[in-house]
Amino acid sequence: MTKRLSVVSKPEKQFLDDAVFAAERAKGKKLSGPEKKEVLRVARNQLLGQREAQAAKMARADERQAAEFSWSKPAPFRR
Repeated sequence: MTKRLSVVSKPEKQFLDDAVFAAERAKGKKLSGPEKKEVLRVARNQLLGQREAQAAKMARADERQAAEFSWSKPAPFRR
């Protein structure tokens, strides 16, 4: 079972609301309770996938930056 989202940012909340609105527009009327829960479940899974993808992207960027960075003592100025 997938974990439940406990903290949702404002854009993520808007995404969930948009998903329900789009499903209602496609159906032509208000969704019933189980239908709305199903739409929200799918949207939450998409958000979790997006969060995981963003975390993996940040990890790759950190690894790349760590591999490219090598500190060396700067050469002194010569006159």
